[in-house]
Amino acid sequence: MSVVLTFTVPGGQFALGRAMPEGGIRAELDRVVPLGNRTPPLLWAYADERALDAYEGRLGEDADVADVSVVDAFEDRRLYRIDWTEPPRGVFAHLEAASASLTGASGDREEWEFSARFPTQDALSEFHDACRDDGIDLSVTSLSRFDPSGERAYGLTANQRETLVRAYDAGFYEIPRDITTVDLATDIGISDQSLSERLRRAHAALVEGTLL
Repeated sequence: MSVVLTFTVPGGQFALGRAMPEGGIRAELDRVVPLGNRTPPLLWAYADERALDAYEGRLGEDADVADVSVVDAFEDRRLYRIDWTEPPRGVFAHLEAASASLTGASGDREEWEFSARFPTQDALSEFHDACRDDGIDLSVTSLSRFDPSGERAYGLTANQRETLVRAYDAGFYEIPRDITTVDLATDIGISDQSLSERLRRAHAALVEGTLL
C-alpha cells in the first residue's frame, strides 16, 4: 500500500530555497507527468521583477543547478525550467532513489513544504534515513496510507482538509460564489496567495487519491 508523506525542509538546505533573495518571494513546483527517465521540473516563482531577476541569477550559480531557463514571464511571476547537475543531490535525489512521486512542493526563503507518495513504507523509511544521513532537517507534517475506508484518506493534511471544509461551508464552491478568496483567506487567517496554494495542493491530493 502506498504512503503519502507531507514534510517541510528549511529553505536554505536545497537549491530552490537557498537561492531566494530577501523580499517575500515564493515559489512552487508545477505538476507535470514524467516522460522518460527524468523530466526537468518546472517552477513558478512569484515576486516583482527585481526579486525574480535576483532569484534567476542565484539559481544559475547554485552548485546543484546545471541550467535554468525562463519558459514564461509575466510582471509578477515567471515559470522556470530547472536542470539539475548529474548526479542530482539533496531532497530530490533521495526522493528519486526511493521511487517516490512528488505531488507538490512550495515555499519561500525560510521553509518549503513537500508532499510525496511512496510505493511502500520501506521506501519511505529509506528516504527518511537518507535525508537524516545527509544532514537534511526534515520535519514530518502528516503521514497517511491510501485507505478509502479511513478518515485520513486521499493524502490531505489537517490544514488542507479544514480549509476545504470551511470553503465548502462558506459557499466558496457555489455558482456564483458566496465568498471571495480574499474574504475566505481573512476568515482562516492566512494570505490570499497562501489560500490559493493550499487549495491547489488539496485539490491535487484529492485527484491523486481518488482518480489516479
